[in-house]
Amino acid sequence: MASTPGAFQSITFAAWRDRLPGQDRASDRYYVTLAELLVRLGSFGLGLTWKVRIDDARPVTGFAEIEKASSGTGIGTLELLALVAPDLQFVDADFAGYAGDELKVVLREFDSTSWDLCAADASVVREIRRHFPDAVPTSEDVLQRIPWPTDRRET
Repeated sequence: MASTPGAFQSITFAAWRDRLPGQDRASDRYYVTLAELLVRLGSFGLGLTWKVRIDDARPVTGFAEIEKASSGTGIGTLELLALVAPDLQFVDADFAGYAGDELKVVLREFDSTSWDLCAADASVVREIRRHFPDAVPTSEDVLQRIPWPTDRRET
């Protein structure tokens, strides 16, 4: 599964968030999980096939299972969601969503502190920005470490 899309947009936003008024108040902060982001992708993400790379996945049984499930041709969105829902938190991980052989979106969790979203479709970036208005363009040095092909442009 390899293809270099024409133009990717990329944003970065904090993984730890303050709770909004009216949200469950078990604590004042919550963590944005992969499950939440997959749901926020909505219909755009439903038809994607995912490849997963998790740093240090071997010591954590559940993580190794997710990587294994996504090997070969990849894993569908609903299957991935079932493996990570609702509260699994990674430290460093990359999730690449493909439509056929074409890379459409990359979700990158960095150090449990931030998420990078790289997408070929500007509407996906706009939707995520709507939910995470603090998002900023991803720095070039971060984009260079994403292990899937993109042309790394911010438009």
